[in-house]
Amino acid sequence: MVLLSLNCLTNITYIIVRYRIKIQTLFAVLIFIVLSISAYSQEPDLPFYYEKNLPLYGHPPKVEEYYYEYHTQTKAHYYNHFIEFDAQGRVKKHVKTNVGLLDDVPPIFQSIIDPRPVTITCSFEYDENNRLVYFVRNQQQTDVDNWRQDEEWIYDTYGALKEHNFWDVSEGQRVIKNPSIRWKYQRNDKGQVVRVEKQTYSFSAGDLALSEITEFGYKQNVLDTISVYRVLNGNASLRERRSQLSFHRYNDLIPDSILLSSFVSIFSSSDTILQTINYDGQNRKLASYSVGTSDDTISHIEWEYDEFSVKQTSNNIDRLEVYYDETGYEKYREEFQNNQSLAVPADLNTRVLENGKMVSALREIWDPVTYFYRKDTEYLYFYDITSLSKEHFSSDMIAIYPNPGSGTFYLNDPDDISELTLYATDGKLWKLSPGASITSECPAGIYLLVIKMKDGSIEKTRLVIE
Repeated sequence: MVLLSLNCLTNITYIIVRYRIKIQTLFAVLIFIVLSISAYSQEPDLPFYYEKNLPLYGHPPKVEEYYYEYHTQTKAHYYNHFIEFDAQGRVKKHVKTNVGLLDDVPPIFQSIIDPRPVTITCSFEYDENNRLVYFVRNQQQTDVDNWRQDEEWIYDTYGALKEHNFWDVSEGQRVIKNPSIRWKYQRNDKGQVVRVEKQTYSFSAGDLALSEITEFGYKQNVLDTISVYRVLNGNASLRERRSQLSFHRYNDLIPDSILLSSFVSIFSSSDTILQTINYDGQNRKLASYSVGTSDDTISHIEWEYDEFSVKQTSNNIDRLEVYYDETGYEKYREEFQNNQSLAVPADLNTRVLENGKMVSALREIWDPVTYFYRKDTEYLYFYDITSLSKEHFSSDMIAIYPNPGSGTFYLNDPDDISELTLYATDGKLWKLSPGASITSECPAGIYLLVIKMKDGSIEKTRLVIE
């Protein structure tokens, strides 16, 4: 098993605390840096319309996706994923398709799935700094027009993200859509950011509009105040001002890399909060104290870290525990109050690794009626396009020759075959007519021949076309 590095765990813990923890009103003071400037100078998250729930640990060229019907737990092979990686191990192309699979879906799924085959092709472009800069998602579905989304990230010379564009593309025309964001920076002669104007998508205008302004004040070359203004209908109003900043770590060229040890926040409601934060040697939060002057409220939050888990305690009442597997993906999370579990447990993710490669990933969801987990989605991973899944396919009994061959091939026992499908490594497929001989006009390369027998069994074999 491959253990998660401490640095990776640190980043994951930060993301959990920064984006996903929900402890009522305390969330606003958990953030170690200003909400309004968190986007720039960071590499982007996974693209908006990408497969966020599909872990690709180990760089698998093929993944099979299975659905479970909620009540009967009947299993259906509904998608194939074909993934290409570049020399740096980054995803270059990802094809998701259910072409050729729908005929074998169990009848119980017929009323809940779209019967029209669909193929989704995602492509990725990176810059010399290893940042994702362009992403295209193109969906082709039978009896439906093609649907394409483009996503783009543009950085300035300081490495700050200045544009995140998201478009719907139709007939060559690009229409800007949510969640597009633009940042306009003003810097002083030392390169320090003094003002950021943020434009976000306005549904009423159907375009981008100024929504927020952040101003930075410096004393003796050190950031002293941060003021955030909300902009509505062209009018700016102060939302929050942070002052008396004390730094745990500071970089004056990249303000969002600041970790603050203490500061005073004044909100538009006139509420004032004194915030202090303690960190460990890996810059992870250990404790956070907040004192509100308006109601004399005091909030105390503590974090404890194990190798694959983090526990958060708030005022000795609320506790959130998050667990990870060896790949760094979240395995399970649960919230407590007075040591009693709250509400509905979160999804349960079980992933199996062998020799540093993902073998399977199962997502289960909690059933509040029966009080147990039900299987929802499962992924099976293959590292050779001709690999066999012993659980789902019988042993190879059909012989094909010559193999390698130039285009015409012969099969033994052709009378037992009901269907032949030839797959390329990019997900393309060709239906072949069963017979004693088959002819393919496909270009030279390695293919996967899927043979469906009349008894319902399925066999796979490698086919090399020279």
